[in-house]
Amino acid sequence: MSTKTAENLSLRWAQGEVFNAKNRFRVLVAGRRFGKSYLSCIELLKAAIDRPGETYFYCAPTYRMAKDIAWKEIKKLIPPQWIQSKNETDLKIELINGSLIELKGTENATTLRGRSLAGVVLDEAAFMDSDVWFQVIRPALADKQGWALFISTPDGTASWFYDLWCYVPEDTSGDWKRWSFTTVEGGNVPEEEVQAAKAQLDSRTFKQEFEASFENLTGLVAVSFSDSNISTEAEDISIAPLLLGVDFNVDPLCGICAVRYRDILYVFDEIILTGGATTWDFAEEVTNRYGVDRRIIACPDPTGSARKTSGVGSTDHTILRRSGFTVSSPRSPWKVRDKVTAVNTALYDAMGERRTVIHPRCKELIKSLRTLTYAPNTGMPNKNLGVDHAFDAFGYLCLQQFNLAKPETLGQTSFRIY
Repeated sequence: MSTKTAENLSLRWAQGEVFNAKNRFRVLVAGRRFGKSYLSCIELLKAAIDRPGETYFYCAPTYRMAKDIAWKEIKKLIPPQWIQSKNETDLKIELINGSLIELKGTENATTLRGRSLAGVVLDEAAFMDSDVWFQVIRPALADKQGWALFISTPDGTASWFYDLWCYVPEDTSGDWKRWSFTTVEGGNVPEEEVQAAKAQLDSRTFKQEFEASFENLTGLVAVSFSDSNISTEAEDISIAPLLLGVDFNVDPLCGICAVRYRDILYVFDEIILTGGATTWDFAEEVTNRYGVDRRIIACPDPTGSARKTSGVGSTDHTILRRSGFTVSSPRSPWKVRDKVTAVNTALYDAMGERRTVIHPRCKELIKSLRTLTYAPNTGMPNKNLGVDHAFDAFGYLCLQQFNLAKPETLGQTSFRIY
């Protein structure tokens, strides 16, 4: 089966599935040597023919990648008689119908601003900054109601591209649709070659590069977490005390809401405040959601007994108490490794029991548990990923409610305290 775009141009069946779809925004996750770049060039050529006088971008993470991956391919695909002009430095081709096909690197996204686009291919999108799409390309498509094709191998579950993949709905009748194809399904690499590569790669690398699976290639922190911890059964029990895990980070300020019943922690809500929210703002939000008569037990970061992240005279713990909350926290902080152990034990312990159920509405917590990894060559969670705050709030809650570790005296540990 093949999909013809012009004489002597064809696509294999998996590429044709994407090519034939009429959705405005398409997301393709595919293994190495699937034929992603070839598909990209065919897409751009057909669009440029169908809508004369418009501008189309092929974007790669860098200028060099754009040139190496697609420039020779696009020149080979377009018959010379269709080309009005060609710029080897700017990687730009003008067709005789007035359409422009331009190849761009996204390492300096500001240079792409101000253009009006009828269509764009974002090749290896997982390795671009999210601002390329949200702040540059998406606005450029608005006046022409242009289309976008995102193509990439995965880059773990902590990337913006994974969030985009999850955003695409199951119902594909609207603007968005997504596909996932392995290297073998692309039809360009034989099965025996893929099996030979399998013997030379670790499991997670193989799954990512050849099976188009979103894998974390560094160690996950919440290794005990799985979909078995997620259930709509995690609902509030209004007669039970409201339990709050609190991380006093300035932006975002995170709270994890739970109740405990028969030694099971039911996490049913999360409070994520941004824009420089204070602890006073957090306490007010909790009260607005759950009322002034509810017994609320806060399990915050122990260092909040001395810290004043709200920028006022009172400490964070004092603010919680003045708001009517009971504060359950030791005077000294825990080691980071104890917090990690507490989280994993609460999620799935050595006896095979899961003591935590999380409602699917707690998206930031679930994302944190799925994506937080250790910093390279350390035993510390990687704070640079920006997904650690919900994890920390949940960790304080687990430490308090399950009493799984004793706090460390500040100054007696070589671990950095968070």
